[in-house]
Amino acid sequence: MTDRSRDVTLESALEELQAINSLIEAVCRVRETNHVMSTMIDGLVRITDADQGVISLVEEQHESEAVTVVRKHQSEAGEFPYRVSELVAGWILQKRRVLKIDDIESDERFKGLTSDGGAFKSMLCCPMIARGEAIGIVSLVRSGDKPPFDEQHARVAGIVSSQSAQILSNAILLEELAHKAELLELSASSLRRENTLLKAEIGTAFHFENIIGNSKPMREVMTVISKVCGTNSPVLITGPTGTGKELIAKAIHYNSRRKDKPFAIKNCGVKTESLLESELFGHVKGAFTGAVSNRKGLFQEADGGSIFLDEIGDAPLATQVAILRAIETGEVRPIGSSQTEHVDVRVISATNKDLESEIEGGRFRQDLYYRVNTFTIEVAALNRRPSDIPLLVNHFLRKIEIKAGTARKTISPNALDALIKYSWPGNVRQLENEIERAVILADSRSVIEISDLSPAILLQESVPSLVTEFRGNLKEAVENVEREMIARVLDDNEGNIQRSSRELGLTRKGLKDKMSRYGIKADSGQSAGGSE
Repeated sequence: MTDRSRDVTLESALEELQAINSLIEAVCRVRETNHVMSTMIDGLVRITDADQGVISLVEEQHESEAVTVVRKHQSEAGEFPYRVSELVAGWILQKRRVLKIDDIESDERFKGLTSDGGAFKSMLCCPMIARGEAIGIVSLVRSGDKPPFDEQHARVAGIVSSQSAQILSNAILLEELAHKAELLELSASSLRRENTLLKAEIGTAFHFENIIGNSKPMREVMTVISKVCGTNSPVLITGPTGTGKELIAKAIHYNSRRKDKPFAIKNCGVKTESLLESELFGHVKGAFTGAVSNRKGLFQEADGGSIFLDEIGDAPLATQVAILRAIETGEVRPIGSSQTEHVDVRVISATNKDLESEIEGGRFRQDLYYRVNTFTIEVAALNRRPSDIPLLVNHFLRKIEIKAGTARKTISPNALDALIKYSWPGNVRQLENEIERAVILADSRSVIEISDLSPAILLQESVPSLVTEFRGNLKEAVENVEREMIARVLDDNEGNIQRSSRELGLTRKGLKDKMSRYGIKADSGQSAGGSE
């Protein structure tokens, strides 16, 4: 090789290196995915004198179609754009090296490829590999008017594609992270709105005007609630189990100035002394077996709000002392700690016990009693306010309609009368369960009939007349009640044994045995004879 030839070769290599460096620097100056690809393909089309250039990403971005950037040289040869065949793309992704095709239609490796009617003849394809993964393909084409790409073109395209792949991968990653951050922000914003709406909904749900009942005892309850809402004084709610004491506690909190602060609930009668104190006041790590870390109690969590101590009459005496200190001084001490913490919590308590009798028996502290009952609200048992039952029934029917998304049912006068006469030992909670059961039994019928009610209620319906009719023989009275109930349920169900046995709480065989015993026919539900 002559000195001149050597100089030409070095000069050509230097120009090639400068062209590569210049293009890589230009790619490095942009950040967005499309800008990276546009800068890269513009430079390669110019350096290699290609008629067209295409960059296709292998994977989809943000669940949209794969991004493809196409650039056309100023030459007008060929259709625009040229589409890279799947056969060539598959070869590139499998081999992961530069592919140079001098004549598309005569290359033995890709029989069947066409050159778009001779518009394109030679091709240069390069894989883009980043972090060991193929992220895209660079394709350059020339028309038949130009000679095929040479080895220099292949080398330049290969180097630029390789060096730019990591830059493009980073741009894609940054856009994905930005997209996810936007989604997270939208999600957080949505959660904040939902939280605001839920708080507003809770506040509306527990307006004391929405406490169901128009009887004198309930009017008195609502009068007291309206007065205590504006204070921070402790409230004691008394009444039998199932009368809705927790609902009243929530109404007090959500209609007070503390409504935007936490409302904590704790049943004092279901835990051991140490566990109850831990849940109320917290504990420090190592205070007892299983205390593997510090834990806040409900008093700390409810700071600024209210705490509802249900069945406070069942709290152990030692725990009562701590509750008294929290009410009087606002101080709580976690188990195992020598430090006290100050909290601002309103205490609302409830009990189904006579606390004065509990004091006499030494089971409840007198000083705590005087602190928790600054205001006392007595909730009457349901059998003391039967006029509220129709209102409660309609409320529960509406509640079930909304919950199940079904058509609203009504209740027949006979069924409602039976509900009003019943003693309701489980109070409002039992009534709600009864209505839900009756709705299920009524099935597709729009009206709840007396036959849809529980056997205990049906039995009560039959007892008054039977007590008058039968005197002295309890066995005969009980059998007569059974006979009448079975006949009535069969008649209501048109003799359907399966449905009738389910309503009566019997097996099919058990019902058939009793029907045989009392001579009751399935078709009519009428007795064919007396008891055996």
